[in-house]
Amino acid sequence: MKKTFILFVAIYAINIQAQKHRKIVPFEYQNKWGIVDSLANEIVKPIYKSVNIFNDFLYAEFDGKDLYNLQTGEKQKALGKYIATIGIKKDNYHLFSNDKKSYLVNFEKKETITLTTKYTRLDITQLYNNINKKTDVLIKGYLENNEVLILKNDKNLTPLIPHKFKNHEIDFIENEKSKIIGFVVKQENKYVFYNHNLKQIQTEKAPEKTGYYDLLTNEVEKKLPAIYQTETATPGCSSCESVWNNSWDLDLHKVGFSDKLPYYVARDGRKYVINNKTNTKYSLEIYPELFHYERTYKIINISKTNSSFFYDPEYIKTPRILFPEKYLNIKSK
Repeated sequence: MKKTFILFVAIYAINIQAQKHRKIVPFEYQNKWGIVDSLANEIVKPIYKSVNIFNDFLYAEFDGKDLYNLQTGEKQKALGKYIATIGIKKDNYHLFSNDKKSYLVNFEKKETITLTTKYTRLDITQLYNNINKKTDVLIKGYLENNEVLILKNDKNLTPLIPHKFKNHEIDFIENEKSKIIGFVVKQENKYVFYNHNLKQIQTEKAPEKTGYYDLLTNEVEKKLPAIYQTETATPGCSSCESVWNNSWDLDLHKVGFSDKLPYYVARDGRKYVINNKTNTKYSLEIYPELFHYERTYKIINISKTNSSFFYDPEYIKTPRILFPEKYLNIKSK
């Protein structure tokens, strides 16, 4: 019985992993993007200038024109460039924007919502209560003139505050564990404080002019613990960009693996290369990098031809060179 259960769990795990493997995958050649299938056959030539990959490597949007389901290989017209994904009542809605409008799309429900405002970017921040449990989310919607609307987490992205802000007029409030427990905006001559449930809790007088990086005065900053009824509360940074490492360790994967292609990934001293089984003089230097969009995916860069291909074992069955062979047929040094 125990062996049967273990076998069942193993088969279940294999089936789950198989479901994540993708039928088609984007690749880049000479700064343009195309598509290959799981055997590295070229499906779409590199004609696109940009790609956005989202929903756990399930969809790829190219140039705001075409949208591919990477699991099924299906293609449809994109409503615009992919901007962000929002979780609304346990359902994922994807924001697209073109030259005129923005749309929220739920592919599973086949639901498309035309928004009244066009957004060029969304910043979505998780809020926490004073015992560090997740509550609501703060959504900042950026307009074409770089002004910001603070939005509710609903299907219409309804403005929470009927006022457009500059980004430096909004600041997070953090607790001692660096969890964001609220936010503050500067509106005219006052600071308006909101809690983790997006409820206004207090106002304070603000100077006519405030610093670009330091929104709150020292006097008001000292009041934050009392305002948020916690021992520690300090300003965060709503306009700061996170710093992340654009590399990964290729040694953790099976270097030297080769399939039907004559080309394979190997290590040459301190560097990584693509070698050719039938041509010992062939050696193309590569670099493991991270493709970052909402989350990171493992990718290999070929700087000699401004090219790259995904090499992520979570979505690609046994890491392989999913890159058309004809584009590897270049003269080695």
